[in-house]
Amino acid sequence: MAEDTASAVFGVEGLRVFDAEREADGSLTVWVVTDHPDAARCPQCQAPAGRVHEHVLTRPRDLSRGLDGVSVAWCKRRWKCEQPGCGRKTFTESLPAVPPRCRLTSRLRELAGAEVAERGCTVAEAARFHGISWPVAHRAFCERADPVLARLPAPVAHLGIDEHRRGRPRWRIEEETGEYVLLADRWHTCFSGVSGDQGLLGQVEGRTADDAAYWLAQMPAAWRDAVEVVAIDMCTIYASAVRRMLPDATLAVDLFHVVQLAVKMTGDVRRRVVRRRYGRRGRSGDPEYGIKSLLARDLEHLTPGQFAKVMNTLGGSRHGQEILAAWIGKEKLRDALNLRARVTGSAPCQRNVRDRLFLFYDWCARNDDIPELLTLARTISRWENDIVAAVLTGVSNAKSEALNRIAKLEARQAYSFRNPANQRRRVRTACTRGTRRPAPQAARRQSRSVTRRKHDPG
Repeated sequence: MAEDTASAVFGVEGLRVFDAEREADGSLTVWVVTDHPDAARCPQCQAPAGRVHEHVLTRPRDLSRGLDGVSVAWCKRRWKCEQPGCGRKTFTESLPAVPPRCRLTSRLRELAGAEVAERGCTVAEAARFHGISWPVAHRAFCERADPVLARLPAPVAHLGIDEHRRGRPRWRIEEETGEYVLLADRWHTCFSGVSGDQGLLGQVEGRTADDAAYWLAQMPAAWRDAVEVVAIDMCTIYASAVRRMLPDATLAVDLFHVVQLAVKMTGDVRRRVVRRRYGRRGRSGDPEYGIKSLLARDLEHLTPGQFAKVMNTLGGSRHGQEILAAWIGKEKLRDALNLRARVTGSAPCQRNVRDRLFLFYDWCARNDDIPELLTLARTISRWENDIVAAVLTGVSNAKSEALNRIAKLEARQAYSFRNPANQRRRVRTACTRGTRRPAPQAARRQSRSVTRRKHDPG
């Protein structure tokens, strides 16, 4: 009974514990023997062997017990195959949990791979904790991740496309001119499911239109037909790939980048005016420098005091009025973007969106002496249809940006990657980790009647 209990606690199918002893260093040595009916079958002819050739002792590495190591001493037999037509003379007992010529158990290999794939540990950390080599831990991770990542993504209605830099750019200094020359600047194009919970759908090396179109071409025609809206940054490269491979999909520009472009325009105007006025960069104590953070904030988020500070600072001089005109242009553009349903709570009308964009264009035309404002107006005009589509559909690329942050964190933990294929495997595994976790089950609450007559304590 004690042997059966010890074997059940040990938990390796086909091995029976017959002794256990504690070593001087605190580790535990578990002595086991084979207890599996198919262990004595020849792996070549599958015939049962009837004669033992010799007894051997192996020590496969197994899981630790808490912080204490566990050493497994497996006393197994080498059988002699006596079948006339079999070319295998002798063979040693093996189990699915401990394959032939394997120095560690399958559960230790699976745990090392799961810690990298599911817990987010690095390969070096998992290998160091379990006392195995880096290649062994990496192969265990690949065996767990590759079957999951090889599955074809389910169709998505909203697709997000974004780029991710693969490491730092490399530069070289020209000896004659002293200028920096770009040698390599490698990127990955990432495809994410904006709708649904699939996370990162795939990656391809490079960020050209052909690279993005190549990945889309690998998807079945039914998958491409299911895509209704594609969210991108203001990037003509990805717009060209989408129009080539997804002609029926609606292209939507992420509105965050539109507002970011308007905020950058306001900052550029402020810096140019300050340098022209003072002949230097802005410093602490300059009126324009003191409100630079207020100019980047949304108008509806300013208190009455902060709004009065902006107007009093910029409205009293010719230089300040130029900055004020750029700031008003930014807010007029935001008025058109704020018609989306997430802000108003109702479905937007395309005519209203274009009317407010016309007010923005009219303001830029009346202040055509500000070159940055005219450049912004030309950019918005070039992407107007895609911006209107983003306002009407409410689709953004926020989920792609969130996955991009996870990709950067994964590269930071690994101290960058040398192998692009390994980087794509690690990044996509990390960006789909949440989809593989079981959904938390809500605790069932016991219903209590409030109309039942209560007990009278007397």
